[in-house]
Amino acid sequence: MTKEFSPEEYQQWLSEQPKKFIVVKVIMHSDQGNVLIQKPTYKKSWQLPGGGVDTGEGLKDALVREVSEELGITIDKQALQISDTIHKIPDDILFVVYRYTINLPEDTAFVLPAEELEGYEFVSTEVATERLAPLYSKLLKK
Repeated sequence: MTKEFSPEEYQQWLSEQPKKFIVVKVIMHSDQGNVLIQKPTYKKSWQLPGGGVDTGEGLKDALVREVSEELGITIDKQALQISDTIHKIPDDILFVVYRYTINLPEDTAFVLPAEELEGYEFVSTEVATERLAPLYSKLLKK
């Protein structure tokens, strides 16, 4: 016979489970087929737009928030399609990568937070794979 958890027992069990850090990223293309990459001030390599998911926040909501904070634009969460997931084992981080199905004008003017990003570029897939960390480069080759 099985015993169903009480709400208190369930909360106790849940509190004892390991917690992963979740990061959402997005692959965005321009109307000319190039990929948007950005250069954080605090990292050596270029990155795809995105960032950490806050407690209780939905994945797409986190991505909309991060893109707004990083680039100063609002994206349509209905146009986000999951592309892949990556588990970075040493740090126990789960990356959830989306594709944005709306192409952005190549001349889009983004507003960058100076303390976080030093630049952005629309570049070819080949250039993006050279500049991005191997973790992301594999995704662009699909």
